[in-house]
Amino acid sequence: MIDLIRIGWNSTHDESFEVDRPNGHPVYLLLLVKSPARFLVQDTWQTTAPDTAFLFKPGQKHRYCADHCTYINDWAHIRSAAPLMGEHFPFGKPIALHHPEDYYNLFHLIYNEFYGVAPNRNFIINNLMTALLAKLADESNTEEYPDIYYDLAALREQIYKFPAKEWSIESMASQLSVSTGYLHSLYRHYFNTTCMSDVIQSRIQYSCELLTSNRKPLGEISEMCGYHSVEHFIRQFKSVTGTTPGKYRK
Repeated sequence: MIDLIRIGWNSTHDESFEVDRPNGHPVYLLLLVKSPARFLVQDTWQTTAPDTAFLFKPGQKHRYCADHCTYINDWAHIRSAAPLMGEHFPFGKPIALHHPEDYYNLFHLIYNEFYGVAPNRNFIINNLMTALLAKLADESNTEEYPDIYYDLAALREQIYKFPAKEWSIESMASQLSVSTGYLHSLYRHYFNTTCMSDVIQSRIQYSCELLTSNRKPLGEISEMCGYHSVEHFIRQFKSVTGTTPGKYRK
Protein backbone atom coordinates (compact mmCIF):
# COMPACT_ATOMS: atom_id res chain seq x y z
CA MET A 1 0.00 0.00 0.00
CA ILE A 2 1.30 3.41 -0.98
CA ASP A 3 0.97 6.09 1.70
CA LEU A 4 0.90 9.59 0.25
CA ILE A 5 2.26 11.97 2.94
CA ARG A 6 2.28 15.36 1.20
CA ILE A 7 1.62 16.56 -2.33
CA GLY A 8 1.89 19.72 -4.38
CA TRP A 9 0.45 20.47 -7.81
CA ASN A 10 1.80 23.11 -10.19
CA SER A 11 4.03 24.59 -7.47
CA THR A 12 5.63 27.75 -8.83
CA HIS A 13 8.79 29.57 -7.63
CA ASP A 14 10.87 32.46 -8.91
CA GLU A 15 14.31 32.19 -10.51
CA SER A 16 16.07 32.26 -7.13
CA PHE A 17 14.50 28.93 -6.11
CA GLU A 18 16.93 26.26 -4.81
CA VAL A 19 16.65 23.06 -2.79
CA ASP A 20 19.65 21.47 -1.06
CA ARG A 21 19.04 18.37 1.07
CA PRO A 22 22.32 16.49 1.63
CA ASN A 23 20.48 13.88 3.70
CA GLY A 24 17.45 13.65 1.46
CA HIS A 25 13.91 13.01 2.71
CA PRO A 26 12.89 10.24 5.11
CA VAL A 27 10.43 9.06 2.40
CA TYR A 28 10.40 8.85 -1.40
CA LEU A 29 10.33 12.17 -3.27
CA LEU A 30 8.65 12.31 -6.70
CA LEU A 31 9.12 15.37 -8.92
CA LEU A 32 7.45 16.10 -12.24
CA VAL A 33 9.34 19.18 -13.42
CA LYS A 34 7.47 21.37 -15.89
CA SER A 35 10.12 24.06 -16.44
CA PRO A 36 13.82 24.18 -17.30
CA ALA A 37 15.88 23.39 -14.20
CA ARG A 38 19.29 22.37 -12.94
CA PHE A 39 19.87 19.17 -10.95
CA LEU A 40 22.96 17.79 -9.30
CA VAL A 41 23.15 14.27 -10.72
CA GLN A 42 25.97 12.07 -9.39
CA ASP A 43 27.88 15.19 -8.28
CA THR A 44 27.58 16.83 -11.71
CA TRP A 45 25.24 19.70 -12.52
CA GLN A 46 22.86 18.94 -15.39
CA THR A 47 20.44 21.28 -17.13
CA THR A 48 17.13 19.49 -17.62
CA ALA A 49 14.42 20.32 -20.14
CA PRO A 50 10.77 20.81 -19.20
CA ASP A 51 8.74 17.62 -18.74
CA THR A 52 11.35 15.69 -16.80
CA ALA A 53 10.70 13.40 -13.82
CA PHE A 54 12.85 12.45 -10.84
CA LEU A 55 12.29 9.89 -8.11
CA PHE A 56 14.57 9.96 -5.06
CA LYS A 57 14.86 7.14 -2.54
CA PRO A 58 14.44 7.79 1.19
CA GLY A 59 17.65 9.37 2.46
CA GLN A 60 19.04 10.02 -1.03
CA LYS A 61 20.63 13.45 -1.26
CA HIS A 62 19.25 15.86 -3.80
CA ARG A 63 20.00 19.37 -4.91
CA TYR A 64 18.25 21.34 -7.63
CA CYS A 65 17.37 24.90 -8.61
CA ALA A 66 15.67 27.10 -11.17
CA ASP A 67 17.49 27.65 -14.44
CA HIS A 68 17.33 31.47 -14.65
CA CYS A 69 13.54 31.39 -15.00
CA THR A 70 10.38 30.46 -13.11
CA TYR A 71 10.53 26.95 -11.66
CA ILE A 72 7.34 24.82 -11.81
CA ASN A 73 6.76 21.25 -10.68
CA ASP A 74 4.37 18.70 -9.23
CA TRP A 75 5.77 16.89 -6.20
CA ALA A 76 4.82 14.16 -3.75
CA HIS A 77 6.27 12.62 -0.59
CA ILE A 78 5.52 8.90 -0.60
CA ARG A 79 5.93 6.21 2.05
CA SER A 80 5.90 2.53 1.15
CA ALA A 81 6.74 -0.56 3.19
CA ALA A 82 7.85 -2.36 0.02
CA PRO A 83 10.32 -0.92 -2.52
CA LEU A 84 8.50 1.28 -5.04
CA MET A 85 10.69 0.31 -7.98
CA GLY A 86 13.01 -2.45 -9.09
CA GLU A 87 16.71 -2.42 -8.33
CA HIS A 88 17.59 -1.12 -11.80
CA PHE A 89 15.38 1.97 -11.62
CA PRO A 90 17.44 5.18 -12.08
CA PHE A 91 16.75 6.85 -8.74
CA GLY A 92 17.91 10.46 -8.69
CA LYS A 93 18.40 10.60 -12.46
CA PRO A 94 16.33 12.54 -15.03
CA ILE A 95 13.60 10.70 -16.90
CA ALA A 96 12.21 12.43 -20.00
CA LEU A 97 8.41 12.26 -20.25
CA HIS A 98 7.32 11.54 -23.82
CA HIS A 99 3.64 12.25 -23.15
CA PRO A 100 3.85 14.65 -20.20
CA GLU A 101 0.17 15.60 -20.19
CA ASP A 102 -0.72 11.99 -19.33
CA TYR A 103 1.41 12.29 -16.18
CA TYR A 104 0.18 15.75 -15.26
CA ASN A 105 -3.47 14.79 -15.66
CA LEU A 106 -2.99 11.64 -13.61
CA PHE A 107 -1.12 13.57 -10.94
CA HIS A 108 -3.88 16.19 -10.79
CA LEU A 109 -6.43 13.44 -10.12
CA ILE A 110 -4.26 12.17 -7.26
CA TYR A 111 -3.90 15.71 -5.92
CA ASN A 112 -7.68 16.25 -5.90
CA GLU A 113 -8.31 12.91 -4.19
CA PHE A 114 -5.67 13.67 -1.55
CA TYR A 115 -7.67 16.63 -0.29
CA GLY A 116 -11.02 14.87 -0.55
CA VAL A 117 -12.90 12.80 2.02
CA ALA A 118 -14.74 10.31 -0.22
CA PRO A 119 -15.13 6.77 1.18
CA ASN A 120 -12.83 5.25 -1.47
CA ARG A 121 -10.20 7.99 -1.22
CA ASN A 122 -7.28 5.80 -0.09
CA PHE A 123 -8.13 3.04 -2.57
CA ILE A 124 -8.27 5.52 -5.45
CA ILE A 125 -5.02 7.26 -4.45
CA ASN A 126 -3.17 3.95 -4.13
CA ASN A 127 -4.30 2.73 -7.55
CA LEU A 128 -3.69 6.03 -9.34
CA MET A 129 -0.24 6.38 -7.78
CA THR A 130 0.59 2.77 -8.65
CA ALA A 131 -0.39 3.46 -12.26
CA LEU A 132 1.69 6.66 -12.40
CA LEU A 133 4.78 4.93 -10.99
CA ALA A 134 4.31 1.97 -13.36
CA LYS A 135 4.23 4.38 -16.31
CA LEU A 136 7.36 6.06 -14.99
CA ALA A 137 9.12 2.69 -14.69
CA ASP A 138 8.32 1.95 -18.34
CA GLU A 139 9.46 5.44 -19.34
CA SER A 140 12.81 4.93 -17.62
CA ASN A 141 13.51 1.70 -19.52
CA THR A 142 15.09 3.39 -22.55
CA GLU A 143 16.65 0.15 -23.81
CA GLU A 144 13.33 -1.66 -24.10
CA TYR A 145 11.30 1.45 -24.95
CA PRO A 146 13.47 3.93 -26.89
CA ASP A 147 12.15 7.13 -28.46
CA ILE A 148 11.02 5.30 -31.60
CA TYR A 149 8.60 3.22 -29.53
CA TYR A 150 6.64 6.33 -28.54
CA ASP A 151 6.56 7.46 -32.17
CA LEU A 152 5.16 4.06 -33.15
CA ALA A 153 2.59 4.17 -30.34
CA ALA A 154 1.47 7.62 -31.55
CA LEU A 155 1.16 6.26 -35.09
CA ARG A 156 -0.92 3.33 -33.88
CA GLU A 157 -3.19 5.71 -31.98
CA GLN A 158 -3.76 7.68 -35.20
CA ILE A 159 -4.57 4.50 -37.13
CA TYR A 160 -7.39 3.65 -34.73
CA LYS A 161 -8.54 7.26 -34.41
CA PHE A 162 -8.73 7.87 -38.18
CA PRO A 163 -9.63 4.54 -39.82
CA ALA A 164 -10.85 6.20 -43.02
CA LYS A 165 -7.51 7.83 -43.79
CA GLU A 166 -5.62 6.64 -46.87
CA TRP A 167 -3.07 4.61 -44.92
CA SER A 168 -0.11 2.99 -46.68
CA ILE A 169 3.12 1.48 -45.42
CA GLU A 170 5.03 4.07 -47.46
CA SER A 171 3.21 7.05 -45.94
CA MET A 172 3.62 5.68 -42.42
CA ALA A 173 7.33 5.06 -42.91
CA SER A 174 7.73 8.57 -44.29
CA GLN A 175 5.90 10.00 -41.27
CA LEU A 176 8.43 8.33 -38.95
CA SER A 177 11.41 8.98 -41.24
CA VAL A 178 12.34 5.28 -41.44
CA SER A 179 12.42 2.72 -44.24
CA THR A 180 9.36 0.55 -44.90
CA GLY A 181 11.29 -2.58 -43.94
CA TYR A 182 12.47 -1.09 -40.65
CA LEU A 183 8.97 0.13 -39.83
CA HIS A 184 7.54 -3.32 -40.49
CA SER A 185 10.17 -4.94 -38.25
CA LEU A 186 9.73 -2.45 -35.39
CA TYR A 187 5.95 -2.52 -35.53
CA ARG A 188 5.81 -6.30 -35.33
CA HIS A 189 8.41 -6.31 -32.54
CA TYR A 190 6.43 -3.98 -30.30
CA PHE A 191 2.82 -4.78 -31.20
CA ASN A 192 3.03 -8.36 -32.53
CA THR A 193 1.16 -7.36 -35.67
CA THR A 194 1.69 -5.27 -38.82
CA CYS A 195 0.73 -1.69 -39.62
CA MET A 196 -1.74 -2.73 -42.30
CA SER A 197 -3.29 -5.39 -40.09
CA ASP A 198 -4.03 -2.65 -37.58
CA VAL A 199 -5.49 -0.50 -40.35
CA ILE A 200 -7.89 -3.34 -41.23
CA GLN A 201 -8.76 -3.94 -37.57
CA SER A 202 -9.44 -0.24 -37.01
CA ARG A 203 -11.77 -0.10 -40.02
CA ILE A 204 -13.66 -3.24 -39.08
CA GLN A 205 -14.05 -2.10 -35.46
CA TYR A 206 -15.41 1.24 -36.62
CA SER A 207 -17.76 -0.41 -39.09
CA CYS A 208 -19.12 -2.66 -36.31
CA GLU A 209 -19.84 0.44 -34.26
CA LEU A 210 -21.62 2.11 -37.18
CA LEU A 211 -23.62 -0.99 -38.10
CA THR A 212 -25.07 -1.28 -34.60
CA SER A 213 -25.66 2.42 -33.96
CA ASN A 214 -27.43 3.68 -37.10
CA ARG A 215 -29.28 2.58 -40.23
CA LYS A 216 -26.94 4.06 -42.85
CA PRO A 217 -26.63 1.96 -46.02
CA LEU A 218 -23.59 -0.29 -46.42
CA GLY A 219 -22.16 1.87 -49.19
CA GLU A 220 -22.05 4.92 -46.93
CA ILE A 221 -20.62 2.96 -44.02
CA SER A 222 -17.90 1.43 -46.19
CA GLU A 223 -16.84 4.92 -47.33
CA MET A 224 -16.81 6.19 -43.75
CA CYS A 225 -14.44 3.34 -42.89
CA GLY A 226 -12.00 4.00 -45.73
CA TYR A 227 -13.26 1.57 -48.37
CA HIS A 228 -13.77 2.61 -51.98
CA SER A 229 -15.63 -0.58 -52.84
CA VAL A 230 -18.61 -2.06 -50.98
CA GLU A 231 -17.68 -5.52 -52.26
CA HIS A 232 -14.16 -5.18 -50.82
CA PHE A 233 -15.61 -3.99 -47.52
CA ILE A 234 -17.97 -6.97 -47.32
CA ARG A 235 -15.19 -9.47 -48.15
CA GLN A 236 -12.83 -7.99 -45.59
CA PHE A 237 -15.54 -7.72 -42.94
CA LYS A 238 -16.46 -11.40 -43.38
CA SER A 239 -12.78 -12.42 -43.35
CA VAL A 240 -12.26 -10.70 -39.99
CA THR A 241 -15.58 -11.35 -38.22
CA GLY A 242 -16.76 -14.56 -39.88
CA THR A 243 -20.04 -13.04 -40.95
CA THR A 244 -21.34 -10.40 -43.37
CA PRO A 245 -22.10 -6.78 -42.39
CA GLY A 246 -25.81 -7.39 -42.99
CA LYS A 247 -25.96 -10.42 -40.69
CA TYR A 248 -23.86 -8.63 -38.09
CA ARG A 249 -26.31 -5.70 -38.09
CA LYS A 250 -29.26 -8.06 -37.58
